[in-house]
Amino acid sequence: MMDIFCYRLKGVLRAVTPLHVGFGFRTGVIKRCRTFIPGSVLRGAIGTALIKVACKLGKPLVEHEKCEYFNDCVYAQLFGEEFGKSSKVFFRYAYPLHLGCGGIYRPAAKTVYRCSNPQCRKVFDVFVAPRECLVCGGSVKPFNGYQCDGCGGLESFPIKVSRITLTAIDRNKISAAAVPSVGEEAAGTLHTLETIASGSRFNFEVIVHEDMGNAVDLLRNVIEKALPDEGIGGAKSRGLGKIVVEDLSIESIDTDLLEKRADEIDAHLFRVKLYSPLVLDGKVLDSQSLLEGVRRAYSWAFRRGKPSLPELKLKNQAVGGESFSGWSLKTGRRRKIEPAVSAGSVFEFECSAPSRELALGLAAIEYYAIGTYKPHGCGQIRIESPAQ
Repeated sequence: MMDIFCYRLKGVLRAVTPLHVGFGFRTGVIKRCRTFIPGSVLRGAIGTALIKVACKLGKPLVEHEKCEYFNDCVYAQLFGEEFGKSSKVFFRYAYPLHLGCGGIYRPAAKTVYRCSNPQCRKVFDVFVAPRECLVCGGSVKPFNGYQCDGCGGLESFPIKVSRITLTAIDRNKISAAAVPSVGEEAAGTLHTLETIASGSRFNFEVIVHEDMGNAVDLLRNVIEKALPDEGIGGAKSRGLGKIVVEDLSIESIDTDLLEKRADEIDAHLFRVKLYSPLVLDGKVLDSQSLLEGVRRAYSWAFRRGKPSLPELKLKNQAVGGESFSGWSLKTGRRRKIEPAVSAGSVFEFECSAPSRELALGLAAIEYYAIGTYKPHGCGQIRIESPAQ
């Protein structure tokens, strides 16, 4: 019997004007920009657009818990994490499309190395790189960039990033204003934003819990019609951040799909690859954390109690680290900075006696994710076979 456990809204975001998706880092007066759109950015933009559409008071962004319509509010039901409940909607990271083959440029695995000789460029997918290239004898370096999940092509910068120089205006003095830099020291009247070029296209996905199936059509209308008006990223008042949504579709995800996906997974030996940062209380992914995540994903998808699963052994890992934070609409301030495992990190696990429940749980966790900040797109993973 087919049981739907979630809905997936999938489409393409196309930049109509340049986008500035910053992350708090600057070089001098240059504010740097990401080459992808984090789930937290989409969550904030779509959430704000939803409030403006659905709020019965006509006064969006109020203290929601004190609203007389709080229990019936679709925003409060979907974005439950803001109110101490479980969220019913997860926003995945939006990565650039590879227009040549139709694939998606995702963060390259930390196991990917490439020969530095431009006449060779031999690629190795290993946990321990060889001392020299097996083809030309050149040096082998870790590859930091993106890899297409369709054709396997590697790109350091899969989209065009340019810079826009602006002048701040002091409206009181009617003159150019000094722009403060780090430490509040005057950095001059000019400042520069790195921007994603107009025309860039990103794949995006939104996962909605089956319980909120009645809100899927509303969410679709918000994404198609209200999100382009809301815009994405910074400097929207200066004309940046305009996008359009293309090829938006709604897919019902049922347990039959998990059964088919489980048939493809060899639970004897498999890799877990992070598609987005993993926030796990300052830890890296170990066997116990993965098993607990698999149990929760299985219970979420099949609406059963947590299954008993066989033991796993962590054999290899290739890990990177970063910091994770974001902006809270509820508190109006930045969230605390937490350590995270970087996207592209790879963990290889072995199971001596795999069960069907383990394979099904691994299939389910690709939708459910693992760790904290799942509604913001963190902890998105892919189960892969070891490289040959």
